Amino acid sequence: MHSIDDSAGETPAPDQQEATRAAVRAAIEADGITMTAAAKQAGVAYGTFSSWMGGTYAGRTGRVAEMAQKWLDGRAARAATRVALPPVPGFVATRSAEAFFGMLSHAQHMPDMVVIAGGAGVGKTTACEAFRGRSPSVWIMTAEPCHSTVRMVLDALADALEVTERYSAQKVSAAIVRKLIGTGGLLIVDEAQHLSSQALDQLRTVHDKAKIGVALVGNETVFTRFEGVHRTAQYAQLFRRIGAKLTRPAPWKADVEALLDAWKIEGAAERKLLQVIARKPGALGGMSKTLRMAFGLAAASGLARPGEEHLLGAWSQLGNPAPDGVA
Repeated sequence: MHSIDDSAGETPAPDQQEATRAAVRAAIEADGITMTAAAKQAGVAYGTFSSWMGGTYAGRTGRVAEMAQKWLDGRAARAATRVALPPVPGFVATRSAEAFFGMLSHAQHMPDMVVIAGGAGVGKTTACEAFRGRSPSVWIMTAEPCHSTVRMVLDALADALEVTERYSAQKVSAAIVRKLIGTGGLLIVDEAQHLSSQALDQLRTVHDKAKIGVALVGNETVFTRFEGVHRTAQYAQLFRRIGAKLTRPAPWKADVEALLDAWKIEGAAERKLLQVIARKPGALGGMSKTLRMAFGLAAASGLARPGEEHLLGAWSQLGNPAPDGVA
């Protein structure tokens, strides 16, 4: 939190500060947040913020009032931006998503271990989250580079499952199995390429004991680890548990078309350009980010929908060179 410097600036009049307090109270109620959250967003220590809100702050109040007003101004600016932009499409059932769904359903209902590998931005994570929303007893754990030990992975898995046991790795593992056994559930491990062989073997153990499905989802390296020269004794037990594998290095053209339909992009030139952008690193994710920014640029020009110039401007502002064939 910021420290409050009371030496700078003039202290607003009491009626001005009371008006700011009233606006803060209305914003808190409208957003459905706590005063603790509002203080954090405003960058003011909670004790200072709450006492100022109650009119009992013993210090000089000018800086607190100023920071509260800046929070209100920022909130208003974000609201104006949201009004200018179209709603971001929700989950879109692309061809790739349907393939991912098939693998996840297979893993859960067999139950089995599966590997889903693909390039960044092809919609793996979005599909996993949508599958969890549609199916009972589905949990997602997102692996991180710091998950280099079995204990770290067990703790992350316990968090995902809301298991409170933390005494020892053995007890955490046993508690996780107890939570999962009999659920007919599915454990999805996203970004699984970050996991060590020992961590992957721990997941195999959970799969074996709890009799649940496990889906290892990540980039192409998570797939190649189980193939070719990597099919060593270190991976032998894990490899024979893998019942199905799917790789999707890039989105299908139909995936892009489905998303452009969801965004209501109708111009042939704009759709052609976005097809090119979707083939760049970042794929569908990069394309969607470009569209969000392009809609903002169009709105700033008083237009409801972006043209080619807005798309190219957004792509450039995101730090990318001009797409192939575009000056």
